[in-house]
Order: sequence, then C-alpha cells, then structure tokens
Amino acid sequence: MNEPPEGRDSSPSASLPLSFRHMGFATQEELTRRIEAVKVLSQSDQEMYRIVKDRDTGDHFLHFAVYHLNVAGGGAEEEYHHLLPLEHDDVIALALGASLYEYPSDWKRTYLRNGPSGGFVWYDPSGTTEEERSRETEAFIRSQLLAFRKRGALDAENVRRLLDRIDRHLDGEGPEGSD
Repeated sequence: MNEPPEGRDSSPSASLPLSFRHMGFATQEELTRRIEAVKVLSQSDQEMYRIVKDRDTGDHFLHFAVYHLNVAGGGAEEEYHHLLPLEHDDVIALALGASLYEYPSDWKRTYLRNGPSGGFVWYDPSGTTEEERSRETEAFIRSQLLAFRKRGALDAENVRRLLDRIDRHLDGEGPEGSD
C-alpha cells in the first residue's frame, strides 16, 4: 500500500479556488485581486468591453464597464461594471473579432454586476430568480402528483406518463398538460 512519506499528511494541503460562478457575492477586492485583462475589445470615454480572466480558476468573462457623470448627484463620477461568463468558444470567437455581446440587448444569461454594497452579485436578466423557478417547479410537481393521486390510476404506465410530464417540464420542453 502507498503510504505518505513519514511526517507528511495524505490529505491535500491547499484547497481549490472557488469559481465566481459558485459565489453569491464577490467583493470588489477579491475581483481586483483575481481578474486580469486579456484583451480590450472596444473602448470609448463612456464605456469599455474587454475579455478578462480569473487568475485562480481560468474562467473568462466579458467585462462591460460604463462611466457616468451623475449630474443630479453633484457631478460625481460613477462606474458600473458587469461580468458575463464566457464559454471557451466564446472567448476565442471574441478574441478573433466576432461581434460583441452588446449590453444589455445580448446579455440574456445571468451575469455579475456591481452594486451599492461594494461588491458584485449575480443578476438574472430574465427577471426570474432561482428561488422563483424553484417555487414554480415545486408547484407544478405538486399539482401533477395531486392530479395523479386523484385519478387513482397507479399502474406502471400512468407512473411513466407522470414522470415523463415532469421531465418535460424540468427540461423546458412542454407540453405540460395532463393525459
């Protein structure tokens, strides 16, 4: 049996870095420490698009920054930052000159954005949160189970149809009506 050398622990000594994708909140300090610019894609006095990379995990993001002069707030300069997670193919395509994901029209999936609390939170542009989707799914499954129980047909074929309806709903395929 392979034993660790004397005086050495067999457990890993360092934990793996946690991806921003798995954090509910990321501090500005943590982002500043971990994010590095890969390529500026577009820049003006008011906004900037660039590809950035998380040094710790290798995750890539499209960073959109907008600079705003708040006239109503006494002329204070404000910055808003948004980080859209990118897949590997997206990074390559953008680096080679593919069309930008214009904010906000092309930002259809969840992304990080800075807020008044001094850090970044995940924002879902569809308007539904994970919690809302979970409640909707729970209600759908509950209604299907109650209807199934009320029908009283508990044979294998009807159980299969019930599970198929639930699977279609979870996969977003519909239709979800009862048989």
